[in-house]
Amino acid sequence: MGTTLILSQALYSNITYLSLAILLFSCIYTTSYNKRDKELWLFFTAILLDFFSIYISQYSNKLFAQGEAVDWWVFVELLMRLGAMLFLCAYVSKLMKADSQDKIIIYGLGALGIIGIIFFLFIYPNNKMITQMHNIFPLVGFIYLTFGCLIQCNKKRNSGFVMMSMSGIFASLIMFFKFIGINYFIEVSWYLPACVYAMFSLAILMMKTDFYAKKYDDSNAEVEKSYNRIDEIIKYSPFPIIISRLSDDRLLVANTNAVKLFDIMSDELERYHLKDFFADSENRKILNERLEKERVVQDFEILVKTPMGNTPFWLLASANIIDYNYDVALYMAFQDITSRKSREALLKNQATRDPLTAIFNRRYFEEEVFKRIVDAKVNNQPFSVLMIDADHFKNVNDTYGHKTGDKVLIELAATCEKALRNDDIVARYGGEEFVVFLSGVDAQKGKIVADRLREQISEIVVYSDEGQEVRFTVSIGVSSSEVSDNIDTLIKTADEALYKAKEGGRNRVEIFSKEDLAAFDNKEAQERINNELNSRHPIFDKEENEEISLLDGIESNHIQSNNPQIETKENSYPLLGVDEEDMK
Repeated sequence: MGTTLILSQALYSNITYLSLAILLFSCIYTTSYNKRDKELWLFFTAILLDFFSIYISQYSNKLFAQGEAVDWWVFVELLMRLGAMLFLCAYVSKLMKADSQDKIIIYGLGALGIIGIIFFLFIYPNNKMITQMHNIFPLVGFIYLTFGCLIQCNKKRNSGFVMMSMSGIFASLIMFFKFIGINYFIEVSWYLPACVYAMFSLAILMMKTDFYAKKYDDSNAEVEKSYNRIDEIIKYSPFPIIISRLSDDRLLVANTNAVKLFDIMSDELERYHLKDFFADSENRKILNERLEKERVVQDFEILVKTPMGNTPFWLLASANIIDYNYDVALYMAFQDITSRKSREALLKNQATRDPLTAIFNRRYFEEEVFKRIVDAKVNNQPFSVLMIDADHFKNVNDTYGHKTGDKVLIELAATCEKALRNDDIVARYGGEEFVVFLSGVDAQKGKIVADRLREQISEIVVYSDEGQEVRFTVSIGVSSSEVSDNIDTLIKTADEALYKAKEGGRNRVEIFSKEDLAAFDNKEAQERINNELNSRHPIFDKEENEEISLLDGIESNHIQSNNPQIETKENSYPLLGVDEEDMK
């Protein structure tokens, strides 16, 4: 579609070269970011062939003016114009993703064009037909391009194809005017090729913009589809699920199960904040700290409540920070574990509590007191242990029955818990024995507490099944951190003081002092020796035999009866310091 007029002056040619360079830059820019636009090079090749045909036309005109033969130069020029037409058709075919039928048409047009060039140039020379073919080839190519781009204008993002169609129409009109013989306007308008190239460059850039806009739309559609899928999954999930905005903690989504669980209104989610459901602020703080570090938290136990209720319940939560509707959100799925926590509490209570009196048992006492002693040593604080035993408890059981005896133990435990501080530990140590740990209390203050407790217990009245009044007293032994910081030693020494209180007439308090420790250690050592002697096999007690034979001792039924070192003490007291007579 170019004319030799653009080569008449350097200014004209430079402007045309610049517009062609812009077109080249547009093709390079577009294809470098999107490999699927590589068919643009077919379009640029067509424009380039049409442009170079100008040079061939100018050279052939010079040769013709000198009277030389130009048939082959005209042949090359016509082939370039035919090639430009075919490349434009191929570009449109690629653009429309045409099938093999379009390729057959393009090949047919190429073959027909070559036959026409050869026929009218060499076999039956016809200057008029040769001149018409100069215009027909570009005209057919631009018309094909125009219709192909017009078909693509039905797409959503079509500004590039609209501009390409307008450029094709403009180029087709120029070639049509040349075809019908209106050459004066065309020949003097040297800038028309540059304008067409600039229009095509703009169209290519607009097509690139349309591609990115379409890609953006497709991404948004995919995201929207993903959100819809998420909403569907959340809606029909068997677990309660909540999504809240991370910036202001407001609820964004709550499925049906979550609405029921938290007793909220599904159409007014914006009213609620996630923090409103936490019954324990410290629990929420720990969750947030873990989310900041890990972003995903699994199986986290939280204590929650409904906005209108005050009864807390337990949930097992899984939390994850996600992108939701172009916002950073917190996704949380819940499982109600209130019944499980109740069972755990019941099992824990059964493991640490005495089933009759409901106070702590011996196991819990020893484990917890060990921790308390460690803390007391760190803080340099005193502590005391009380060993309490009901006086003549066997007589209560024998006289009024075990049911009344159980009532005595229950009332005794309840009185101890009421009379002592919340930080003190009261436990049933076994049978009718109770043990108490007093924090921050030395031996003298421990005795004051014990006397006060003894007096309160002596005022208790329990009624038997027959309605008889039953009163009872207790004896109490006191040991403190002045004696030892070992829990076993404290219990033994408090039990030793309790034994002294029993021997001293009962219903009294005795302190195990530091001075009593030496005698107690000797007694402990003697008991240990007796236990070791009693545990030896009789065969090792034959001192007269230097060698041991398996036949030794057959004549004796029991060697222990012949051993003067081993004695049986009927009145020896057990390890805790209370003999059978005292238990009565």
